[in-house]
Amino acid sequence: MTYPPFPEGELREKAPANSEAHATIDALRNELASEQPDARRIEDHVERLRGWDELVATLERWWMDSRTQAFIQELSAAGL
Repeated sequence: MTYPPFPEGELREKAPANSEAHATIDALRNELASEQPDARRIEDHVERLRGWDELVATLERWWMDSRTQAFIQELSAAGL
């Protein structure tokens, strides 16, 4: 299963300093890299990151990419 490169660096640059956003970016990256990523946890992290207006455009480009969506669908189907 593959997804487009996660824009971690760009998200970090745009995230407010010393914000919870950085911990959420870490959590999302770690979930994506885990041996058995969980689609629900990924979606939860994405939803939290949407709370920072400065991150939305970058996050949405990655999230709405057809490869990311196919990856999430595959994870969801595997969990059924």
